[in-house]
Amino acid sequence: MKREHIKSLIKSHYIMIRKLEDMLEDEPIKEINGSCSVETIIESVNNIFNTDCREQTRRHRVVLARHCAAYLMRKYTDLTLEEISMQFSNTDHSSAHHSIKTCKNLMDTDEEYKIKVDKVKQSLQIHMN
Repeated sequence: MKREHIKSLIKSHYIMIRKLEDMLEDEPIKEINGSCSVETIIESVNNIFNTDCREQTRRHRVVLARHCAAYLMRKYTDLTLEEISMQFSNTDHSSAHHSIKTCKNLMDTDEEYKIKVDKVKQSLQIHMN
């Protein structure tokens, strides 16, 4: 009986830790002062990724651009996750959350992707100054 109780406690703590991690992921990730318009972010992402990130497709290049745009909208605007999702014709905030998380993961694991995101950031810096 004690063993089952301990397993249950471990499981509930694990679930709580996951929820806390998700809450940290949802924290605003703004790092710089200033802001950009959504259109400026979309335009910069489209130029660097050479695609239209608002296109309704699952093509890999478009999806990667969409992840980047959602990440940068969260970083440089005051839009909510739901408002970011609506920029791409999605109505569910979890789509934006997934895109932002995926973009962060890709920047940590894919050097080429990180370089593209950094180029977009540099382009946006010019528009903010």
